[in-house]
Amino acid sequence: MKITHYSIYILFLCIMLLVSCAKEDPDMLSDTIYVSHEGADMPAYIHGNASEKVFLLVVHGAGSLGLGFRTGAFTAELEKRYAVVYWDQRGQGMSQGHYSQPDDVIDLMAKDLLALVAVLRHKYGEDIKLFMMGHSWGGALSAAVLVDPVNQPLFKGWIEVDGAHDFQFAGTARRQLLLSIVEEQILLGYEPDTWEEIYKEVSNLDSLSDDDYAPMLDQAQAVVSLLVESGAVEPSGVSSEELYRIVIDNNPINWKVSALFNRPFIYARDIGYSVTQELFNIRIPTLLLWGKYDISVPPVLGYDALRRLGTLDKKLVIFDRSVHHPYDTEPDKFAEEVIQFIDRLK
Repeated sequence: MKITHYSIYILFLCIMLLVSCAKEDPDMLSDTIYVSHEGADMPAYIHGNASEKVFLLVVHGAGSLGLGFRTGAFTAELEKRYAVVYWDQRGQGMSQGHYSQPDDVIDLMAKDLLALVAVLRHKYGEDIKLFMMGHSWGGALSAAVLVDPVNQPLFKGWIEVDGAHDFQFAGTARRQLLLSIVEEQILLGYEPDTWEEIYKEVSNLDSLSDDDYAPMLDQAQAVVSLLVESGAVEPSGVSSEELYRIVIDNNPINWKVSALFNRPFIYARDIGYSVTQELFNIRIPTLLLWGKYDISVPPVLGYDALRRLGTLDKKLVIFDRSVHHPYDTEPDKFAEEVIQFIDRLK
């Protein structure tokens, strides 16, 4: 039989096709879906291992974006085990839409989240095992969904990471934590004159005054910088992987412009939003993860949630070298806690 160049070419293509097919893993997802709800078109990016139908839904903080989390502990550890859902909320990330500002943006965004859950269950099956993780503002939004007992059967567990489920309490606790940190550092003897000056400035601020809100944040930033400088906490910067997600996978101009018109954090702060008195309604397993030096949402809120939650299956973990983003600053410990929680309940 005569073998032509054409035959060799066809054989080569068949071999390459077989090799590429063999490398493909149908359980490893890399999907993008869009949820249309009440005038908003919101993307959700699903990446990771769906072999056991375990999905981790990430509810990001204010002014953030879903893919901002797709780095560090999430790509190195969590996506290997679970399908991770990185959702851009209304008016954040790459979300689009034509809508007016609602009277109650928190209620609307909670319904957005439930719409996303409905789409996930429709696409991947009613039997998916769904865990929800809310960070900062995302902690408030996920709590707003879960305090309604009707919604709790949708989720196997809740992970709150430095969650702002009580904005007035967070404001009061912020000043107290700042003073506590300053006193701690003065006792340690590191730059006492600088810490004494910060103590005087913070002592003169009213934690619940609108006029003092910005100056309080300025002092908080100064405290965090000093803590990083002294080595008390790990620095939290933008990694090259996260920068790629923000600039390449996401349009930063669209993200920033959208965020100007949808600022749920400001709305929640202005009305003193809180679900503290309703936390007893949450009866699904809960993992609370907090940075010891989180001045934005102080860890006292984590202790308060631990006491008030209605579930008996609850745990609070404090990250001793972290501020507001323990998944960035202590990724190994963060991944370990999340994996232990999910694997026990999946």
